[in-house]
Amino acid sequence: MNGVVRSALALALVTCTAVACSGGEPARPTASPAAATSALPSPADSPSPSPSPLAVTLEEASRALDAFLDTDDVLRLAGADRWELLLTQDGQRPITIADIHSQEGKPARYTWDRRTVLVPRQSGRSTVWFAATARRRDASGEVRTGVFTFVRQGRDERWLNSFASLLYPGEKPPSVALDADGYATALESRDASVAISPNLMGPLHATVAEEGPKGYASGLIAPGPQTTGFYDEIVKTKATAKDDDCMAYESIFASAPNYPIFALRTRDGGAMMLYTLIRTSSWNPIPKCGEGRPVTIPAAARWLLGHTKDLFIRQKRQIVETQQYVSAVPPKVSTAPAHVVGYEGIVTSGSNR
Repeated sequence: MNGVVRSALALALVTCTAVACSGGEPARPTASPAAATSALPSPADSPSPSPSPLAVTLEEASRALDAFLDTDDVLRLAGADRWELLLTQDGQRPITIADIHSQEGKPARYTWDRRTVLVPRQSGRSTVWFAATARRRDASGEVRTGVFTFVRQGRDERWLNSFASLLYPGEKPPSVALDADGYATALESRDASVAISPNLMGPLHATVAEEGPKGYASGLIAPGPQTTGFYDEIVKTKATAKDDDCMAYESIFASAPNYPIFALRTRDGGAMMLYTLIRTSSWNPIPKCGEGRPVTIPAAARWLLGHTKDLFIRQKRQIVETQQYVSAVPPKVSTAPAHVVGYEGIVTSGSNR
């Protein structure tokens, strides 16, 4: 074992200690609940003179964020893929697997600064979580802001990365409301105080991506590259697939029911929402025309469908992307639409037959 790998594994073990790992080797992560937990009642609403201790403090969250970002960089450099995977769960697990394979042994290197944690008050009776932002600089000097969530199943368990996305270039994170002690407020899945409840944001986003500006949800979500932009892309791809390749093309978006939705109250009374969509695109030969035709494999799927035989579609080609979004949702009294402000997606599965 070379020195870099030894250093990576040593740092991974230190990370586990810093974020309350149990046992010698990390256990396989389990799925999070479908929605984030809400904040604790205020002291005025509680009959107890002694409020319950916080499930996670600002200091603890900051240590967990630092440990994850520092360890992730070393594990990428060392090629310690198994350990890198064991720091993730939910949508980040298939995304990390795809990222490892698509990099072909040349992982991207990043440096991070301006790290901020956004910790909602929680009782700790169930899964607890916190969000975070950090500024990322890549090897070319490009700067983007990353948005994360970390989940812990119990006090003695470690923190796992559940969600990671990137704000659009030049975009700032939605301004999360903080109380006098610096803690945020989480929204329940069906919170009706905002223009779009957290449980509806994913389905409405999916509708806009499929139906575009003429769809019934278009007035609720602002136009953009990953909303109406996807609709425009689908229309063009359908025409090209039919005319050039004799293929019927379709692309369907859906919210991911097994992955959590995270929402924090913003200063304007709205919410910052973090959620996952699954996009499934398929190519089907038109009878007596397209069967057995060679069709170029999209670049993002070549790590899955890179063989010569995969160029030929006899029955169906299907490619699945896992996409993670950051959206700013206005309060219920506002007539403004929600804005998608961050996106990160990658092809996570595919088949050809």
